[in-house]
Amino acid sequence: MKMTCPICGTGQAKQIKKAYRTMYDGQPVSLPKVEMFRCAECQEEFFNPEQAQAVSVEVKNTVRRLSGLLPPERILAIREKVHLTQSELERLFGQGPKVVTRWESGRVIQSKTADTILRMLEKDPDIILSLLKKVEKNRGQAQRKQAQSEAPEMAAAR
Repeated sequence: MKMTCPICGTGQAKQIKKAYRTMYDGQPVSLPKVEMFRCAECQEEFFNPEQAQAVSVEVKNTVRRLSGLLPPERILAIREKVHLTQSELERLFGQGPKVVTRWESGRVIQSKTADTILRMLEKDPDIILSLLKKVEKNRGQAQRKQAQSEAPEMAAAR
């Protein structure tokens, strides 16, 4: 596959595969074969959007592996094993919307804390799920109590 080089605008860039090295969060990452383009004129190497997305996911999967974190497919398997939707798991973990989607697609690396809880959930789903639900309930009660105590102050400030 060839294309006009977006860097110099004149050369023809062709698709190549080569080793790729980068840094992710201060950690060096080496990928043995990455698909990219190289311009015959200016010799610049670059990614098209699909290649950039694929490399980003591959880099993060490598960092997960090097850090001993669960891969995306295992996160998905754990969530399905405990019969939770992505939204339910996000709520139990106190995460924002689409975080679990991003973990499971490989676009975002889960924290070590989330990884630990996922592993515990995999080992003993009944106990851990029960504890997570209690924590969520207590967190919700504390938030409601705080909101109620601030309501009179907010009304007086008007």
